[in-house]
Amino acid sequence: MKARYLQDNAVRYFLEVVRSGSLSLAAQKLNVAASAISRQISGLEDRLGEVLFERRKEGMIPTAAGELLAAWAIRSQLESEKVLHELAELGGLRKGEVRIDSSAGFSVDLLPQMIASFRHHYPDIQFRLHVTHAEDIVRRLREGESDIGLTFSQKPEENIHVAWRMQSRLVAVMQPDHVLAQRHMLQLSQLAGYPLGLPERPIMMRRLIDACCSRQGLHFAPVFETNSISALLAFARYEQGVVVASELTVREHVRYHQLKAVPLIGQDLNGINIELNTLAGRSLPKAVNVFIDHFMREMEQDRIMVAALP
Repeated sequence: MKARYLQDNAVRYFLEVVRSGSLSLAAQKLNVAASAISRQISGLEDRLGEVLFERRKEGMIPTAAGELLAAWAIRSQLESEKVLHELAELGGLRKGEVRIDSSAGFSVDLLPQMIASFRHHYPDIQFRLHVTHAEDIVRRLREGESDIGLTFSQKPEENIHVAWRMQSRLVAVMQPDHVLAQRHMLQLSQLAGYPLGLPERPIMMRRLIDACCSRQGLHFAPVFETNSISALLAFARYEQGVVVASELTVREHVRYHQLKAVPLIGQDLNGINIELNTLAGRSLPKAVNVFIDHFMREMEQDRIMVAALP
């Protein structure tokens, strides 16, 4: 009997409060009075016989029952969107949208190149790219705000499916006339004494570097920190300094601007995992699945070509 209660408008209001964390923000997003949303949620709680939120001073926090309902509502919403996309695609992959969340490094060259090569075959597919940090990518996948997450990762995440994974080694990027540019490889300790550019601390790459420094007893005071990979690489172009980055994210930039990327070696520097993630258990729209296949084929071809280089 309770199943019919999950078909009404109250579930949509409930889900927006979960996403925004407050009645007032949900009301702004939905263009509905906060009191109306409150009444709908209270009515839903009465009908289901469950408390869905803890109402605190800092906002609305889902209870265990609320989290369970939110997970169902998000999956139901995504399935509805998938059906609509597939109805539009019955005549072939002529329409569709792919929503991608990525870490900043992949937005400079890698993803734009992938999207361009994909649209060469499927010119009517639209893309939305949102650049953010790893934790937010996971959240947005879980809440159905994106289809694909491309990010660095060091640990598995609950309810997140890893569709593709590759290890990317770390490199020191610098001008070609830098004193370290003629080295074939470098230890992290050899960067000491040079102006250093690093990502800001919340970024996964910086966490890896800081952990390696801690284990080796190294202390770096970077002269330039930023959450922008473009600004970090510009620092390498204009300063006689060094930037630490993932080889895959800077390869095209290094080639275009004639910079030098020297591999970093050491027991603690085995590289970092790059992952393409989706929401576990979700049936993805056809356009998203075809793009994922395209991405993996291109990356595998790139891996083979790089491995064949002398």
